[in-house]
Amino acid sequence: MLAARLYGTKDLRIEEMPEPEPGPGEVKIRVAYAGICGTDVHEYFEMPRATHEPNPLTGATLPQTLGHEFAGTVVGCGADVDRVAAGDRVCVRPIRTCGVCPRCTSGLSHLCTALAAIGVTSPGGGLAEYVVVPAASAHRLPDAVPLEQGALVEPMAVGLNAIERAGVRAGGSALVMGAGAVGMGALFALKAHGVDDVLVVEPSASRRAAAARHGARVLDPGVDDVVEAVMAHTGGKGVDAAIECAGRPEVLDAAIRSVAARAPVVLVALYSGPVAIDASVVRLAELALLGCEAYPDGVFERVIEHMAAGYYPTDGWIDHIPLADAVEGLHDVRDARRVKVLVDIPADGGS
Repeated sequence: MLAARLYGTKDLRIEEMPEPEPGPGEVKIRVAYAGICGTDVHEYFEMPRATHEPNPLTGATLPQTLGHEFAGTVVGCGADVDRVAAGDRVCVRPIRTCGVCPRCTSGLSHLCTALAAIGVTSPGGGLAEYVVVPAASAHRLPDAVPLEQGALVEPMAVGLNAIERAGVRAGGSALVMGAGAVGMGALFALKAHGVDDVLVVEPSASRRAAAARHGARVLDPGVDDVVEAVMAHTGGKGVDAAIECAGRPEVLDAAIRSVAARAPVVLVALYSGPVAIDASVVRLAELALLGCEAYPDGVFERVIEHMAAGYYPTDGWIDHIPLADAVEGLHDVRDARRVKVLVDIPADGGS
């Protein structure tokens, strides 16, 4: 089968590899679509988290098949699998946890101290024709959710966790910094929770257009003074929450200065290094800076329910590319030329 294999920084190869077969408690999935996201960009351009030393939890090593956002059809099941069956359309919750650390045993398994992920630091990956995953990771898709949407459940779950962390009430207001896939997911999740007053800050014209198409008031940080515009919009109060999805220090600073007193700023983005903040602003307004990592139990299911109810439209922000163009797709995501890239996985090595 064909797979996109990461051998090291800026070394991704589309190559043939043996087709995997499921063992006990595992399922084999014929992948239809796999997303490229910011995590994949970091893995490719900076430094892969997978190394040549086996991952202590999963045993994964380089080369690592990329792809942790994907959906497809179950084509085989190992022994002792009754959660799904051959023919089921599924998406995959890719995180792998140890189950024994204090975070896992206290109900915070998504914050496991040994956290790994399929397509990052666990064998397999969605940028391949077939992948084998633990059956517990496979989530059956309802008829109303096509496989294309199913491949978006993982990044949309990150956005949903962020807005649930923020706790914005229906009728409130929010600021989303960045209109990449997770930023769009935050926008959709806010709308699903009755928050219609959403401002989105994004330098890319195409991404601003996508956010505006789906009901956001958009700001261009290259033209607009973001803090001034937010304060004017809210009558000097500030928004009820900010979701930071851009990963740039100046963007975080603008978010902190744009929220109301005692409001939360939720940090979703990946940063390349330490970030300085103006602690006096945080203290004087009694702000809450909240981290957001992956998604706890139940979030995946809620995203699927919201999708079935029509809260995650795909028009105007999804681009499809073939597997052979995966490297180009990584560049497009890094350089904000596209909002969201889905890789169409060829059947039986076809184009």
